[in-house]
Amino acid sequence: MKKVHFCLAHHLRVTMYTIKMALLTIIEYPSNILGWLISNPIQFLLGFATIKFAVEQFGEINGWDYGQLAFLYGISVISHALSMIFFVQGWFMGYYVIDGAFDRFLTRPMSVLYQFFFTNINIFGFTDLIPGILVFLYGCVQTDFAFTVSNVLGIIVMLTGAVLIRGGIYILLGSTSFWTKSANDFGQFTQEIFDKTTMYPLSMYPEAMQLILTFLIPIGWVSFYPASELLGMKTLCSSGGMGVWITLAAGIATMLAAGLVFQTGLKKYESAGN
Repeated sequence: MKKVHFCLAHHLRVTMYTIKMALLTIIEYPSNILGWLISNPIQFLLGFATIKFAVEQFGEINGWDYGQLAFLYGISVISHALSMIFFVQGWFMGYYVIDGAFDRFLTRPMSVLYQFFFTNINIFGFTDLIPGILVFLYGCVQTDFAFTVSNVLGIIVMLTGAVLIRGGIYILLGSTSFWTKSANDFGQFTQEIFDKTTMYPLSMYPEAMQLILTFLIPIGWVSFYPASELLGMKTLCSSGGMGVWITLAAGIATMLAAGLVFQTGLKKYESAGN
Protein backbone atom coordinates (compact mmCIF):
# COMPACT_ATOMS: atom_id res chain seq x y z
CA MET A 1 0.00 0.00 0.00
CA LYS A 2 2.87 2.33 0.86
CA LYS A 3 4.49 1.62 -2.51
CA VAL A 4 1.26 2.43 -4.37
CA HIS A 5 0.89 5.69 -2.46
CA PHE A 6 4.49 6.66 -3.28
CA CYS A 7 3.94 5.85 -6.97
CA LEU A 8 0.76 7.94 -7.17
CA ALA A 9 2.42 10.84 -5.34
CA HIS A 10 5.40 10.70 -7.68
CA HIS A 11 3.20 10.76 -10.80
CA LEU A 12 1.21 13.66 -9.35
CA ARG A 13 4.39 15.63 -8.69
CA VAL A 14 5.57 15.04 -12.26
CA THR A 15 2.20 16.16 -13.64
CA MET A 16 2.15 19.32 -11.51
CA TYR A 17 5.71 20.15 -12.58
CA THR A 18 4.69 19.69 -16.22
CA ILE A 19 1.74 22.04 -15.78
CA LYS A 20 4.07 24.59 -14.18
CA MET A 21 6.49 24.39 -17.12
CA ALA A 22 3.62 24.72 -19.60
CA LEU A 23 2.41 27.86 -17.81
CA LEU A 24 5.92 29.33 -17.84
CA THR A 25 6.12 28.66 -21.57
CA ILE A 26 2.84 30.50 -22.16
CA ILE A 27 4.06 33.50 -20.16
CA GLU A 28 7.03 33.72 -22.53
CA TYR A 29 4.62 34.15 -25.47
CA PRO A 30 1.61 36.15 -24.16
CA SER A 31 0.35 37.11 -27.62
CA ASN A 32 -0.01 33.42 -28.47
CA ILE A 33 -2.32 32.65 -25.55
CA LEU A 34 -4.22 35.90 -26.23
CA GLY A 35 -4.93 34.67 -29.74
CA TRP A 36 -6.26 31.37 -28.40
CA LEU A 37 -8.35 33.16 -25.76
CA ILE A 38 -10.05 35.12 -28.51
CA SER A 39 -10.34 32.57 -31.32
CA ASN A 40 -11.41 29.46 -29.40
CA PRO A 41 -14.37 30.96 -27.52
CA ILE A 42 -15.54 32.70 -30.70
CA GLN A 43 -15.41 29.38 -32.59
CA PHE A 44 -17.70 27.56 -30.16
CA LEU A 45 -19.98 30.52 -29.42
CA LEU A 46 -20.58 30.99 -33.14
CA GLY A 47 -21.38 27.28 -33.40
CA PHE A 48 -23.95 27.66 -30.65
CA ALA A 49 -25.34 30.79 -32.30
CA THR A 50 -25.96 28.67 -35.39
CA ILE A 51 -28.03 26.27 -33.29
CA LYS A 52 -30.03 29.22 -31.92
CA PHE A 53 -30.74 30.38 -35.47
CA ALA A 54 -31.86 26.88 -36.52
CA VAL A 55 -34.21 26.57 -33.53
CA GLU A 56 -35.71 30.02 -34.09
CA GLN A 57 -36.29 29.31 -37.77
CA PHE A 58 -37.41 25.68 -37.65
CA GLY A 59 -38.45 25.01 -34.06
CA GLU A 60 -37.23 22.27 -31.74
CA ILE A 61 -34.62 19.80 -32.93
CA ASN A 62 -36.14 16.36 -32.47
CA GLY A 63 -37.96 17.44 -29.32
CA TRP A 64 -35.06 19.44 -27.86
CA ASP A 65 -35.70 23.13 -27.24
CA TYR A 66 -33.07 25.86 -27.13
CA GLY A 67 -32.34 25.59 -23.41
CA GLN A 68 -31.96 21.81 -23.52
CA LEU A 69 -29.66 22.10 -26.54
CA ALA A 70 -27.55 24.65 -24.65
CA PHE A 71 -27.23 22.19 -21.76
CA LEU A 72 -26.14 19.40 -24.13
CA TYR A 73 -23.83 21.63 -26.17
CA GLY A 74 -22.13 23.02 -23.06
CA ILE A 75 -21.43 19.56 -21.64
CA SER A 76 -20.00 18.44 -24.96
CA VAL A 77 -17.66 21.43 -25.22
CA ILE A 78 -16.49 21.08 -21.59
CA SER A 79 -15.60 17.40 -22.09
CA HIS A 80 -13.91 18.35 -25.38
CA ALA A 81 -11.83 21.00 -23.60
CA LEU A 82 -10.72 18.62 -20.86
CA SER A 83 -9.75 15.98 -23.42
CA MET A 84 -7.72 18.64 -25.28
CA ILE A 85 -5.81 19.44 -22.10
CA PHE A 86 -4.80 15.86 -21.30
CA PHE A 87 -5.18 13.68 -24.39
CA VAL A 88 -4.74 15.79 -27.53
CA GLN A 89 -1.27 14.27 -28.07
CA GLY A 90 -3.03 11.12 -29.24
CA TRP A 91 -3.85 12.95 -32.46
CA PHE A 92 -0.14 13.18 -33.29
CA MET A 93 1.11 9.81 -32.08
CA GLY A 94 2.19 8.89 -35.60
CA TYR A 95 4.82 11.65 -35.61
CA TYR A 96 6.31 10.25 -32.39
CA VAL A 97 6.48 6.79 -33.96
CA ILE A 98 8.10 8.03 -37.18
CA ASP A 99 10.59 10.33 -35.42
CA GLY A 100 11.57 7.79 -32.78
CA ALA A 101 10.44 10.10 -29.99
CA PHE A 102 9.31 7.16 -27.85
CA ASP A 103 12.99 6.31 -27.31
CA ARG A 104 13.16 8.97 -24.61
CA PHE A 105 10.11 7.60 -22.81
CA LEU A 106 11.38 4.02 -22.92
CA THR A 107 14.55 4.94 -21.02
CA ARG A 108 12.63 6.31 -18.02
CA PRO A 109 11.23 4.27 -15.10
CA MET A 110 7.66 5.41 -15.71
CA SER A 111 4.77 4.21 -17.86
CA VAL A 112 5.37 5.16 -21.50
CA LEU A 113 1.69 5.95 -22.02
CA TYR A 114 1.63 8.17 -18.94
CA GLN A 115 4.73 10.04 -20.09
CA PHE A 116 3.35 10.47 -23.59
CA PHE A 117 0.23 12.23 -22.35
CA PHE A 118 1.09 13.80 -19.02
CA THR A 119 4.53 15.24 -19.64
CA ASN A 120 3.15 17.61 -22.27
CA ILE A 121 -0.02 19.17 -20.84
CA ASN A 122 -1.89 21.28 -23.40
CA ILE A 123 -2.68 24.42 -21.41
CA PHE A 124 -4.36 25.99 -24.45
CA GLY A 125 -7.19 23.51 -23.96
CA PHE A 126 -8.36 25.68 -21.06
CA THR A 127 -9.48 28.30 -23.58
CA ASP A 128 -12.14 25.84 -24.78
CA LEU A 129 -13.57 25.66 -21.26
CA ILE A 130 -14.71 29.29 -21.37
CA PRO A 131 -17.48 28.92 -23.99
CA GLY A 132 -18.37 25.45 -22.71
CA ILE A 133 -19.00 26.64 -19.16
CA LEU A 134 -20.85 29.77 -20.32
CA VAL A 135 -23.22 27.86 -22.62
CA PHE A 136 -23.72 25.09 -20.04
CA LEU A 137 -24.66 27.58 -17.30
CA TYR A 138 -27.02 29.29 -19.72
CA GLY A 139 -28.62 25.93 -20.45
CA CYS A 140 -28.98 25.25 -16.71
CA VAL A 141 -30.84 28.53 -16.26
CA GLN A 142 -33.09 27.90 -19.26
CA THR A 143 -33.98 24.37 -18.13
CA ASP A 144 -34.27 25.22 -14.40
CA PHE A 145 -31.60 22.62 -13.68
CA ALA A 146 -31.19 22.22 -9.93
CA PHE A 147 -27.64 22.04 -8.59
CA THR A 148 -28.40 19.46 -5.94
CA VAL A 149 -25.67 17.26 -4.50
CA SER A 150 -26.78 14.30 -6.64
CA ASN A 151 -26.92 16.40 -9.83
CA VAL A 152 -23.49 17.93 -9.23
CA LEU A 153 -22.07 14.48 -8.55
CA GLY A 154 -23.77 13.26 -11.73
CA ILE A 155 -22.14 16.01 -13.79
CA ILE A 156 -18.69 15.25 -12.36
CA VAL A 157 -19.07 11.51 -12.99
CA MET A 158 -20.42 12.14 -16.48
CA LEU A 159 -17.58 14.51 -17.45
CA THR A 160 -14.98 12.08 -16.09
CA GLY A 161 -16.41 9.26 -18.18
CA ALA A 162 -16.82 11.48 -21.25
CA VAL A 163 -13.19 12.62 -21.13
CA LEU A 164 -12.02 9.01 -20.75
CA ILE A 165 -14.11 7.97 -23.77
CA ARG A 166 -12.67 10.76 -25.87
CA GLY A 167 -9.12 10.11 -24.67
CA GLY A 168 -9.47 6.37 -25.19
CA ILE A 169 -10.61 6.85 -28.78
CA TYR A 170 -7.69 9.23 -29.42
CA ILE A 171 -5.29 6.56 -28.14
CA LEU A 172 -6.95 3.79 -30.16
CA LEU A 173 -6.72 5.77 -33.38
CA GLY A 174 -3.21 7.04 -32.68
CA SER A 175 -1.94 3.56 -31.82
CA THR A 176 -2.64 2.38 -35.36
CA SER A 177 0.56 4.25 -36.29
CA PHE A 178 2.63 1.47 -34.71
CA TRP A 179 1.39 -0.83 -37.47
CA THR A 180 0.94 1.60 -40.37
CA LYS A 181 4.25 3.43 -39.70
CA SER A 182 2.61 6.62 -40.96
CA ALA A 183 2.15 10.00 -39.34
CA ASN A 184 -1.64 10.09 -39.53
CA ASP A 185 -3.16 13.22 -38.02
CA PHE A 186 -6.51 12.16 -36.57
CA GLY A 187 -7.26 15.58 -35.11
CA GLN A 188 -9.66 16.95 -37.70
CA PHE A 189 -11.26 13.55 -38.24
CA THR A 190 -12.01 12.86 -34.59
CA GLN A 191 -13.11 16.41 -33.87
CA GLU A 192 -15.60 16.35 -36.75
CA ILE A 193 -17.05 13.04 -35.56
CA PHE A 194 -17.38 14.18 -31.96
CA ASP A 195 -18.77 17.60 -32.90
CA LYS A 196 -21.50 16.12 -35.07
CA THR A 197 -22.53 13.45 -32.58
CA THR A 198 -22.10 14.99 -29.12
CA MET A 199 -23.22 18.60 -29.58
CA TYR A 200 -26.60 17.63 -31.03
CA PRO A 201 -29.27 15.12 -29.98
CA LEU A 202 -28.23 11.64 -31.08
CA SER A 203 -31.91 10.87 -31.60
CA MET A 204 -31.92 13.06 -34.73
CA TYR A 205 -29.88 10.41 -36.57
CA PRO A 206 -31.22 7.15 -38.08
CA GLU A 207 -31.85 4.39 -35.56
CA ALA A 208 -29.10 2.19 -37.02
CA MET A 209 -26.55 4.96 -36.45
CA GLN A 210 -27.85 5.50 -32.93
CA LEU A 211 -27.30 1.81 -32.14
CA ILE A 212 -23.75 1.93 -33.53
CA LEU A 213 -22.89 5.03 -31.50
CA THR A 214 -24.44 3.50 -28.40
CA PHE A 215 -23.24 -0.08 -28.28
CA LEU A 216 -20.33 -0.35 -30.76
CA ILE A 217 -18.67 3.04 -30.35
CA PRO A 218 -19.78 4.65 -27.04
CA ILE A 219 -19.93 8.20 -28.36
CA GLY A 220 -23.61 8.48 -27.41
CA TRP A 221 -22.58 8.22 -23.75
CA VAL A 222 -20.27 11.23 -23.97
CA SER A 223 -23.12 13.71 -23.59
CA PHE A 224 -26.46 12.67 -25.10
CA TYR A 225 -27.63 9.86 -22.82
CA PRO A 226 -26.42 11.24 -19.47
CA ALA A 227 -27.62 14.76 -20.35
CA SER A 228 -31.01 13.36 -21.36
CA GLU A 229 -31.26 11.58 -18.03
CA LEU A 230 -30.32 14.68 -16.04
CA LEU A 231 -32.99 16.65 -17.94
CA GLY A 232 -35.59 13.89 -17.58
CA MET A 233 -35.90 13.22 -21.33
CA LYS A 234 -36.68 9.86 -22.92
CA THR A 235 -34.19 8.21 -25.29
CA LEU A 236 -33.81 5.07 -27.38
CA CYS A 237 -31.70 3.49 -24.63
CA SER A 238 -33.30 3.75 -21.19
CA SER A 239 -30.64 3.51 -18.47
CA GLY A 240 -32.93 3.44 -15.46
CA GLY A 241 -31.23 6.37 -13.78
CA MET A 242 -27.73 4.95 -14.32
CA GLY A 243 -26.76 7.05 -17.34
CA VAL A 244 -23.90 8.97 -15.76
CA TRP A 245 -22.45 5.80 -14.23
CA ILE A 246 -22.71 3.97 -17.56
CA THR A 247 -20.76 6.87 -19.08
CA LEU A 248 -18.04 6.40 -16.46
CA ALA A 249 -17.97 2.63 -17.00
CA ALA A 250 -17.82 3.11 -20.77
CA GLY A 251 -14.95 5.57 -20.32
CA ILE A 252 -12.96 3.20 -18.12
CA ALA A 253 -13.58 0.29 -20.53
CA THR A 254 -12.56 2.41 -23.54
CA MET A 255 -9.40 3.58 -21.79
CA LEU A 256 -8.45 0.04 -20.73
CA ALA A 257 -8.95 -1.22 -24.29
CA ALA A 258 -6.92 1.70 -25.62
CA GLY A 259 -4.11 1.00 -23.15
CA LEU A 260 -4.01 -2.64 -24.23
CA VAL A 261 -3.85 -1.71 -27.91
CA PHE A 262 -1.15 0.88 -27.18
CA GLN A 263 1.01 -1.60 -25.25
CA THR A 264 0.60 -4.17 -28.03
CA GLY A 265 1.54 -1.59 -30.63
CA LEU A 266 4.53 -0.41 -28.60
CA LYS A 267 6.05 -3.88 -29.05
CA LYS A 268 6.06 -3.13 -32.80
CA TYR A 269 7.93 0.12 -32.25
CA GLU A 270 11.21 0.15 -34.18
CA SER A 271 12.91 3.11 -32.51
CA ALA A 272 14.85 5.80 -34.41
CA GLY A 273 17.50 3.47 -35.86
CA ASN A 274 17.91 2.72 -39.55
